[in-house]
Amino acid sequence: MTHDSAIFDLPLSWARTEISAPRLRTLRLPLSHLTWAPCADIPLDWSFQQVFEERLLALPGGFILQGCNESLARYVLTRGGQVAQVSVEALLALDAPVKPSLQELARRGRRWGRVTALKPDETNRAKMTALWEATVHGAKPRLQCAFRTDFDASVRGFALVGPEGDWLGAMTISLMKPDYWHTELLLRRQNAPVGVMEALILGVQARLRADGGSWLSLGTAPFITVEDPLNAERCHLPWKPACRGKFIARLGRLLRFGYDYRGLYRFKQKFAPAWRPLYLCGWPHLPWRILPDLSWTSRHLHLIGFAALQRVGYRS
Repeated sequence: MTHDSAIFDLPLSWARTEISAPRLRTLRLPLSHLTWAPCADIPLDWSFQQVFEERLLALPGGFILQGCNESLARYVLTRGGQVAQVSVEALLALDAPVKPSLQELARRGRRWGRVTALKPDETNRAKMTALWEATVHGAKPRLQCAFRTDFDASVRGFALVGPEGDWLGAMTISLMKPDYWHTELLLRRQNAPVGVMEALILGVQARLRADGGSWLSLGTAPFITVEDPLNAERCHLPWKPACRGKFIARLGRLLRFGYDYRGLYRFKQKFAPAWRPLYLCGWPHLPWRILPDLSWTSRHLHLIGFAALQRVGYRS
């Protein structure tokens, strides 16, 4: 493999770390019997093709990857796999101008604290957990495996810290490539003043830019799709492989009471990102059984059930 053909992108929530060999975190899915690799630590010099050939193909029964960009999805297709577009990624160019309205929000947020880099020690891990519990979603079931939830050495952490040392918001980011960072956790205290998260994100952008970074991904907006460069076919029959992604996205939107994907999209949209498609990738195939598999394993079904019970209780 030549250097020019090597792909150094990774699925979202896979991270580049200073290790000598890949460490994949895998789960065997109960219905499809495929192996899901939601997270992985990858050496700085390993290409995706190398990981695919030397690690992924060795997984029993085939595998599932989430958060694959177009380059990764194209490669999986060339290796005989299947893909489905199920979400979009909000990608920020760190040298892009910031809208005046966003600058004003950030200015208001900076009145309440300053952006501080965090060490992944026990004290800060405890504070991160406490902040998570103090968010508007703190009492709900937590998604797992959809992104990195641990504050450890594989991520960088930042918080907007008030004068008394209280955290009003926090975020963690993982490294995909030397100039490309991906947001994992993004937490806001429920009673935090307006502008806190805007001030935090713009402050992190400035630090990454000073460190030589070029890109910051704000992560996904699930169940939102854009024009699919890998599939121009119009879809009327949802069971056809080419139509699978649109059906999954439509199903997710029907269950929106359990997950506010629209609010998430609107928040990220204010940063004027480039939206690019993200794919669910399967090898050697992408069976329908992975939908309940992933929904259960990620606890998305738990979140839907919690929201449904709240609705029933509210109406009664």
